[in-house]
Amino acid sequence: MSSLRVVSFSGPDSPELLAQAWRLRHRVFREGLGWDVASVDLLEFDGFDRKAWHCAALQGGRMVGYWRALPTTEPYLLERDFPMLLGDRPAPHAPDVWEISRFVICPDVAHRRDVGKVLVQAIGAFGVARAATRLIAVVEPAFGRFVRLCGLPVTEETAPIHVGQGHKGDIHAVIIALDVPAYAGSPSSRITAGADPRAA
Repeated sequence: MSSLRVVSFSGPDSPELLAQAWRLRHRVFREGLGWDVASVDLLEFDGFDRKAWHCAALQGGRMVGYWRALPTTEPYLLERDFPMLLGDRPAPHAPDVWEISRFVICPDVAHRRDVGKVLVQAIGAFGVARAATRLIAVVEPAFGRFVRLCGLPVTEETAPIHVGQGHKGDIHAVIIALDVPAYAGSPSSRITAGADPRAA
C-alpha cells in the first residue's frame, strides 16, 4: 500500500477537505448503496457536519477514507434518525461520549481493508486522546464485525433492527459501543494510525 496519511480537522477550518468528504460520501452512500440521504450537486452533507470532528485518510492528496465524530452534548445521528434502536433507553448526552458516523472507504482504492484498518485504529486513538468513556455508532452488523477484526473491541448493544432500504435490499442496523478506558489499557491501543485527533 502506497503512503497513507491520516489527518483530522474541523469543517470550518478545512473546507477543501470537507468538500472531498462530501463527494466521497455521496459516491458511496447515495450512488453505491442507495441510502436515503440528502445530496446536492453530488455532495452528501447534513447539519451535523458543522460541529463534527472529521478524520480522513489521504493517499497522494486524494481522500480514500473518512469518518466523523459527533459530541453527544449536541444533536447527533442516533438520537435524531435512529431512536428506534434505543428502545426505552434515553439517548446518551455526556461530554465523554461521542458518536462515530459516516465511515466510508473509496470503492476503487487499492488495499481497501488496509485503509479501513487504519481508519478504525484512528477511531480508537481519538477516543483515548479525548478521554472519552464510550464511543457509539449505528452500523450494519457486518461492519461491526469488521471493526472487531481490525482490533477495536466493540460490543453490540442492540439486536438488528430494520431501518430502511438500499440498492441491496433491507438495511438492518445495530448500536455498537467501545469502552474506551478498557481499550486504552489494552495492547491494541498502542497501535495508532498516525493522526493527531486531540486538537479541536
